[in-house]
Amino acid sequence: MGIFRNLAKILLSTAFMFSLTIFIALFLLTKFTEHPTLKQIAPPLIEEQMNVTEEQKATILNYLKFRCENEREIEIDIGKKIIIGCEDVKNLSEENITNYFANKIFDALYFEKYECELKECLENKKFEYFLSFDFHKAASEFSKYFLILSIVFGLLYFISIESFENKLLSMGTILILTSLPYFFIDYTSFLMPEGLIWHKSQAMIIQNLKGQASFLLYFFIAGILLLLAYFAIRLRKRSLLTKNN
Repeated sequence: MGIFRNLAKILLSTAFMFSLTIFIALFLLTKFTEHPTLKQIAPPLIEEQMNVTEEQKATILNYLKFRCENEREIEIDIGKKIIIGCEDVKNLSEENITNYFANKIFDALYFEKYECELKECLENKKFEYFLSFDFHKAASEFSKYFLILSIVFGLLYFISIESFENKLLSMGTILILTSLPYFFIDYTSFLMPEGLIWHKSQAMIIQNLKGQASFLLYFFIAGILLLLAYFAIRLRKRSLLTKNN
């Protein structure tokens, strides 16, 4: 019975830690792919890819103003169909026109309805899917499933541990281990595509990741408190045994 019980604890602890780690990763991905978060990062990258001269900016601006003399909004196809309101055109200048188009292109990419699922989009190399609301929703749904699994496996593992101090030790250790990625976020630049390294958006990406992952500090603090409680109980028991002897 002891062997099976220990095997069950190992399996449950592994399942709990695995599901909790996947949940944390998906939760962070969900937060990172929210529209306001990506809006800070993606448009500057898109704008940098626009090789537009000052003369071309002036030509585009004059064209938009000409169209707006008889229209309330303009539909333009630049790989993605974007709609430009003529009220917006009034506020455009040569200094902000590329930024405006970059934001419009990002919104078109983000809110586009993709026919493919995750696997199909990967196979078809539709990488823009990973900047879309569809992907955000998919990641959000998966994170809910893994949250439920984490709670179920966590409770089963907690129940399977015999003594109270071992419960404190095990749960504290797991919480600390799952919180460790927070302290390595500053080094994620090594994992970024080469084009992003030393890019001005890199600092923003890391800053956003740290902000979204800040809840892991609560995991870390809770884990430390549980371990302190475990050591306090152990020391108290040891001191009582010494007194009795």
